[in-house]
Amino acid sequence: MPMQHSWQQPARQHGFTLLELLVVVVIVAILFTYTTLAIRSDSSEDLIKKEALRMERLIQLALEEAILRGEEYAIEIHLNSYRFLRFTQNSWLPLDEDKILGPRELPMDMELEMSLEDTQIIINPASEQKTEQNFELDDNSEENKKDEKSKAEPQIFLLSSGEITPEFEIRFYILGVEASYFVKGNFDGSLKTEKSEL
Repeated sequence: MPMQHSWQQPARQHGFTLLELLVVVVIVAILFTYTTLAIRSDSSEDLIKKEALRMERLIQLALEEAILRGEEYAIEIHLNSYRFLRFTQNSWLPLDEDKILGPRELPMDMELEMSLEDTQIIINPASEQKTEQNFELDDNSEENKKDEKSKAEPQIFLLSSGEITPEFEIRFYILGVEASYFVKGNFDGSLKTEKSEL
């Protein structure tokens, strides 16, 4: 009967060491990071298109709310931002607390141009929407400034009848970028986003 030797080498186990696993995890994490950044790094034209489409969807939503609630909505356009308003208690109130229709700031360097019924409208940054009343020196000067800053000046009206007035074209653009996009609203409530041919 042959003797068994206790010193025989055990069968070698196949697998990864902890160090090898850590190296693989680090490599996968780096690749994932670069892939994510590549996906998120939209071109300037993509950013312009995305913002234009966002505005179209928000206007459509506000128009649907106006119809459902039987209330009048409006849009106030600035050079680099816009906000939605609702007519309540004989005045236009901004929907500042609304998570969807709240004020929208455009990405850096992006600006808006607006035409109402084929007439080019000059729009200023929100910070420049002031009147001489801001600079009156009296006991209520601070209160006047606050009231004037929040005073709504809508240019486009979304009616409870489903109509938009006046008809408009809003162009999204970035200086130095050839491509730009228009959001167009028609009196019958139809909306369209298209690339500028300029």
